[in-house]
Amino acid sequence: MNNNFKVLSRVTPRAGIPCRTPGGLTPLVHAEDPAISVMTDFSEVTPVTIEPGLSIELALRKMKESGVRLLLVTDRVDNIEGIITSYDIQGEWPLRLVQEQAIAYADIRVHMLMTPLDQVMAMDMLTVLGARVGHIISTLRDDESRYSLVIETDQDNGYQTIRGLFSIANISKLMGYDVMDVEFAAHSVAEVHRKLG
Repeated sequence: MNNNFKVLSRVTPRAGIPCRTPGGLTPLVHAEDPAISVMTDFSEVTPVTIEPGLSIELALRKMKESGVRLLLVTDRVDNIEGIITSYDIQGEWPLRLVQEQAIAYADIRVHMLMTPLDQVMAMDMLTVLGARVGHIISTLRDDESRYSLVIETDQDNGYQTIRGLFSIANISKLMGYDVMDVEFAAHSVAEVHRKLG
């Protein structure tokens, strides 16, 4: 290495300092904030996808590399057929397939574990635009779901596209605590109802 580079001065970071993000410092989100503030918006973030015939080992690796817990499963022309989550892959379903169908774990394919699109919880984008974070949490809890897709419908022709995604893990991260906690649920629902009437 070239020795013409001098050593730079150093600083000592103080404990508890925030991290700068592209939009500035990210404050914690609250139950009464707009729902859109916790939605992963696919017009801004490219969704991570996988084909149905690939192995669940590859799917899990892709999730880890991408830092996500859900993949959209696409057909040959990139239309969405369903979703697969890390819970699907790491839960009991693969073990059942191995035992009941006498197949090797390495032979389990995404389509064997994925949830078909018409069985995935979804909300309409227009509804989401008028909702608060607390509404999203209450809806996910009521459906006992960790995820919900957000569907945008063209008002002229009825054409649907997947606009975004709500994730309990992401909402918990943005709020600073586990929003599936029973104490939070009771508090947040009451708070949203009180503030929104």
